[in-house]
Amino acid sequence: MRFDTQAADLYVDNNTASVLARPAPAGDYAVDVEMTLDVPAEGCCQNFVQGGFVLRSGGADADDRFVKLVHASIFETRQTEWAKEVPEAPAEYPRYGNGVVGPPGDVTTLRIVVDRRPGEDRFTAWTRQDDRAWVRGGTWTHELGEDAEIGLVSMGGAGFTTRFLDVTTRRVR
Repeated sequence: MRFDTQAADLYVDNNTASVLARPAPAGDYAVDVEMTLDVPAEGCCQNFVQGGFVLRSGGADADDRFVKLVHASIFETRQTEWAKEVPEAPAEYPRYGNGVVGPPGDVTTLRIVVDRRPGEDRFTAWTRQDDRAWVRGGTWTHELGEDAEIGLVSMGGAGFTTRFLDVTTRRVR
């Protein structure tokens, strides 16, 4: 599937990006998204162009309660951003936080594994470039609720294209 990038975003109070969403399965599961993003491999000025996916609440606060794993262009870097947003935080704390996992490639596979044992759900990021070895990222805890959704995104600036080559969801035991 081809999804052109939009001059839109999901970031704190800027919830203008389109999200192609479907319900997430109940229980523990993993989502793999194999994709390409046609930003130049190096150079500046494509700041925050990104393609990938979110796991988000299916409720009214869906665009403010999510975890996100994307191939992103940030200044001169190309990285896989692993982010979390919450709808509210104390004044001295941010609502959005992020880290990075492995580097993106010409073809990048993004994976989030969801562990719903008692307490807050755990979301662990993995990435793989061009069929190389998997790189494990950090684990976020979050509460997305029983109506959680899986959503594809292509945003951060117009003029580029995310190509989703494969999207797979499977149960994890």
